[in-house]
Amino acid sequence: MKAPLLFLRLSAFVFISLMGLSSYGQDSHNQALTKSLEKLQKSSGYVGFSVAVVNKDGVLYQNAFGHADLKNKQPYTTGTVQNIASVSKTVIGVALMKAVELGYFTLDTPINDILPWAVTNPETHAPILVKHLATHTSGILDREEVYGKIFTFNTFSDSSAPLYNWMKKEAVLTNRTDTTLASFLKEYVTANGQHYSVKNFTSAGPGTTYAYSNIGSALAAYLIEVKAGMPFSAFCKKHIFKPLGMQQTAWFLTPDLAQASSKNYSYKKKAYPLYSEITYPDGSLHTNLQDLSRFLQEMIKGFQGTGTLLPGTAYAQLFQKQFSEENAPQDIKASEPNSGIFWAHRKNGQIGHTGGDLGVTTLLYFDPATGIGKIFMANTELDNPSTGKVNQKLAEHLTAIWKALDAVKE
Repeated sequence: MKAPLLFLRLSAFVFISLMGLSSYGQDSHNQALTKSLEKLQKSSGYVGFSVAVVNKDGVLYQNAFGHADLKNKQPYTTGTVQNIASVSKTVIGVALMKAVELGYFTLDTPINDILPWAVTNPETHAPILVKHLATHTSGILDREEVYGKIFTFNTFSDSSAPLYNWMKKEAVLTNRTDTTLASFLKEYVTANGQHYSVKNFTSAGPGTTYAYSNIGSALAAYLIEVKAGMPFSAFCKKHIFKPLGMQQTAWFLTPDLAQASSKNYSYKKKAYPLYSEITYPDGSLHTNLQDLSRFLQEMIKGFQGTGTLLPGTAYAQLFQKQFSEENAPQDIKASEPNSGIFWAHRKNGQIGHTGGDLGVTTLLYFDPATGIGKIFMANTELDNPSTGKVNQKLAEHLTAIWKALDAVKE
């Protein structure tokens, strides 16, 4: 592989966030928007996508376009399930703050005080704190030759899918034993681990340098698993998904979710098989637009002080900017100059996250000033996984869809 799969997970998709939803009914203005989005889908390279616009009170616009299964002409709907790539990390953020509320640890707790084994950066002995994982300043890196093969096939993987053999060769490591979140992380960050290397870490001390880390994100989720005494997936179901009524959301596919799932497509519209990822918390949440809209509505409520999942102080910490001008880490992205707890602060003031994975492009943001949130979910990748190069046509249509959604008003 060249620049491969890792680039998909690192992309910040500078192209902004899109989305829309609606339970208020469509007036003539929204009908015009729907026609515009239908036209954009037909002319774009996106096989299928859904968009939503929400505020704390409900859905302002919601719709879906294109196909979940191109070959069989199955429509993509607001109930279509797909994985949402790194937008999943926003859930890790909420789960971390729930863990803080429950007294498991604080954001300033050294992670080696929590873990059953020690994370060892051979370049520095400074302690990594929970907040360092949550702001991508821990010094843990995603080494491509290891992280590029964290994909696995599951019960629902179709071996006849056009890109099955490509995945088997380029993204799946067969006959591996470190297939659980705990075992993989231990083998990667502990001194005697199978995948341990000085290349797994930056030489800088924790908190000093920004380096986006999927493995660091998965490790943050594992901290919760250790203290809660239950899988991270079960913790999220109990404390986030069930309270919000997110009935079509899970970290692992079930027969019902697989049945409702879209196929994921390459930028050339070739289908991938359904897949899993060992470091699942960093990008493998399966959900649909309806459920994700509920989640974003709750986040907006939480920001405004009326949320129900977390106390107001916890929500304040979740979204609070972690960097000041005096302590800003090196190499922070100009487009996202600050960070909450796994929630990025964009230069334009919006708070949220982007996501990209094999056959997936997602965005989720809200504007603190207006209280309006937007979502975009597509079953088509924006980047070429073999080169890391963004498909310009898809990027342009993504921007056009985003601008079209600006028409949605309260």
